[in-house]
Amino acid sequence: MRIMVAGVSSGCGKTTLALALMARLRGLGLSVAPFKAGPDYIDPGFHALACDRAGHNLDEWLCAPESVLRLLATANDADIAVIEGAMGFYDGLGGGADCSAWALAGHTETPVLLVLDGSGSAASAAATALGFLQYRPDSFIAGAIVNRVSGERHFELIRDALAGVGLPCVGWMPKDAGLRMPDRHLGLVPVDERPQAAAQIRRAAAALRLDADALTRIASRVGAVDAPGFEYPQSLAGRRVGIARDAAFSFVYEANRMALRAMGATLVDFSPLKDPALPGDLDALILPGGFPEVFEAALLENAGMVRSVREAVDGGLRVYAECGGMLYLAMIGALPLRWRMTDRLQRFGYVTVTDAAGLTFPAHEFHHSVAEPTAPLDTAFDVRKGEKCWRGGYLYKNVLAGYPHLHAFDRPALIERLLR
Repeated sequence: MRIMVAGVSSGCGKTTLALALMARLRGLGLSVAPFKAGPDYIDPGFHALACDRAGHNLDEWLCAPESVLRLLATANDADIAVIEGAMGFYDGLGGGADCSAWALAGHTETPVLLVLDGSGSAASAAATALGFLQYRPDSFIAGAIVNRVSGERHFELIRDALAGVGLPCVGWMPKDAGLRMPDRHLGLVPVDERPQAAAQIRRAAAALRLDADALTRIASRVGAVDAPGFEYPQSLAGRRVGIARDAAFSFVYEANRMALRAMGATLVDFSPLKDPALPGDLDALILPGGFPEVFEAALLENAGMVRSVREAVDGGLRVYAECGGMLYLAMIGALPLRWRMTDRLQRFGYVTVTDAAGLTFPAHEFHHSVAEPTAPLDTAFDVRKGEKCWRGGYLYKNVLAGYPHLHAFDRPALIERLLR
């Protein structure tokens, strides 16, 4: 069984509904495999908390179509897969429907629950749903779930109106200011910074009025995913790869970790915030994205780690630093860059990256900062978005640092390029 929870727009409450649904299904004794449409790093952290299971991003730009199915197939050992959509159902990062939740539903043949915002409407909610149903003849919309409902009678009006357009309603969530999750410039405040998140998810699950039988009928329309296999070279066998992982560095795709392990690497997680030094005997170091700017004071106060990272860079350890990881190296004086935060997103969206050897791969950028070298630095990549092209990927000693976020699940050659 599987289902997608997709919204009519950003801000309609689909993350809250998706988390409530995941937690409620677990409370019914089901094992739930969570997924997120698109490249978002933050929502999967909440999914893992709700499901007690790491999830995956399903992104048709970052992954080949068959690899999206491979990742979805990791749910075959669960009772149900729940995919949270991104933005509005038909909205892709490029402005059209490419790489949208709708496109993903079609590619994976997943029935969709459309999240409707019930505040200030009744029959008009059905008109909205009808528009979504008719916008594409192959919408995959199989039901609705309504957020911000004022009470039982309000829900009944919306439910009956939806029945009139042929769309079953599997449940509703009452208005509750306590369910609102705080956000930051790149989305929700990450789960690692919110010790109250587990209680908030439990509250949402308890508040959700769910027709579990109706949901099961919809989700049971599809079964296990049949995906082709993939062979990884064992080119990282015996290599220890350190990966920064804490509240400041949380932008790590679980699929990248899977690929590294499949290539033979031993992954060693560490915390630049709390650990006194880097783990010993590393062959390579990955500093992923996150919010190091939020934790700048604490990161700089950890003098032992700062010294350890500087010594590793000076000693020639291979370091790959992505977005926030790059800022951290600049912050501690290990990379000659000047950076500053900005009021708006910079170069938001999907990009294509090509290195000097002609290796081309998809990526995405989203950051509220700009960086510029304070000393001459070579660059490794051409980065393209539509007709625009710029250089990226700063090279310093044995460091490769840049803004593009990479998903390397089905690209072992890219992993070798980053870590060799």
